[in-house]
Amino acid sequence: MIDISNFSAQGSLGKLFSQAKHYNKINANLQPILPETLKTLELCLIQQGVATLITNNPAIAFRAKQQIPEIMVLLRTASPSIEINHIEIKVAAN
Repeated sequence: MIDISNFSAQGSLGKLFSQAKHYNKINANLQPILPETLKTLELCLIQQGVATLITNNPAIAFRAKQQIPEIMVLLRTASPSIEINHIEIKVAAN
């Protein structure tokens, strides 16, 4: 197995690797504070103040959409340095 934890690509690929590491860190901070009913939510993108979270379960996506203000607080707790003004919840296609 190849260890890519210290991989440093250049250009666009390097930016994507850096972004993925950052999102993984946020997800690691977010998972312990999410309620049990929303544990499958994962942050996949933050762009222009909009955080997009995904899940593979439509019922969890529905529940999450009903709890956007609470999730906003949890996201800001998980990563206080990121400005998030809006949250989108998506269902991942299988």
